Amino acid sequence: MAQTIQLKRGTRAELAAYGVLQAGEMGFCTDTKEVYIGDGTSNSMVGRAMSGPEASRPAAASAGRAYIVTSGTNSGYLYFDDGSAWRRINVQKLSDLTGSVDDVTDGTTYAKVLKADITAGHVNKISDGTNIKTAAEIKTHIDDASKHRVINDTGTAITDLWSAQKIRNEIELAKHNIEPQSSVKNQNLTVPPVIPAEGDRYIIPAAATGVWAGKTNQIAEYQSAAWVYYTPAVGWTAYVDDEQKIYSWNGSAWVRTGGALQTITAGNGLTGGGQADSVTLNIGAGYGIGVTADAIAVTAGKGITVDSNGVAASVDGSSIVYDTANGNRLMVAAIDGGTF
Repeated sequence: MAQTIQLKRGTRAELAAYGVLQAGEMGFCTDTKEVYIGDGTSNSMVGRAMSGPEASRPAAASAGRAYIVTSGTNSGYLYFDDGSAWRRINVQKLSDLTGSVDDVTDGTTYAKVLKADITAGHVNKISDGTNIKTAAEIKTHIDDASKHRVINDTGTAITDLWSAQKIRNEIELAKHNIEPQSSVKNQNLTVPPVIPAEGDRYIIPAAATGVWAGKTNQIAEYQSAAWVYYTPAVGWTAYVDDEQKIYSWNGSAWVRTGGALQTITAGNGLTGGGQADSVTLNIGAGYGIGVTADAIAVTAGKGITVDSNGVAASVDGSSIVYDTANGNRLMVAAIDGGTF
């Protein structure tokens, strides 16, 4: 079933003579292909930019219009009407620009470099905001071998040079902060395994016995025939092997943080939810909707009928009709806005 919806239309000169469109009223200029919408005070152009050869471009007179040149001279350029002239706004050449590098201001991320601090295209000075060193001064320091043999095992400043043994100790300390976050075999075992393997890890649950007693929520790792315990810090994460799930320590408990199953919060009309492997959501009834154990029913009323054929809307056969040939869609007749 064909439909036609036409806007108020006419030439642009006719629109100018017609005057201001009402708020929300639209008009189409048949000569310039422009679409305008009114607000009761003025008409604003909407829709795509005009296009065609540059010679066919209308005179600049309506601020906000855009025109794309599609062929001939200046093809591909976009122009903007400022009310008195068409301004080209893309594909600028360097020759179109004015000023110099001196006119470039420092930004948030990048800044200018003084010409005096550049030699043969390279920056010749380094500064931390307080100290400024030239490339020659830096080279002198690097070439001074005596400065590279200073060893300081007690210092922690970034300028202190450490011995190989100091570096090794720091690496081992860092490893201890990382290893407890590796996988654990189980988090529900209350009795320590009789014959654990080297490197086995467990999250100790409440009510653990034996050597694990009093170590609730700590990570136990079997090292060199003895259990080593780590107290978790907020953010520690461990993969639990037997559950194939990821848990993190939130400061008071190990909580699920990984895997496809996440907490589901019911929204409007729904109840239930949770974080288990199986989640149930219940639908609530209300406002003409009834819910039973195995069905959802709609209550008829105010132009809505419900029967064995489905839910139907009672409509006017002349202004709004069912289009049975196109899936029973609701269709409207022709709506014509008239002319300017």
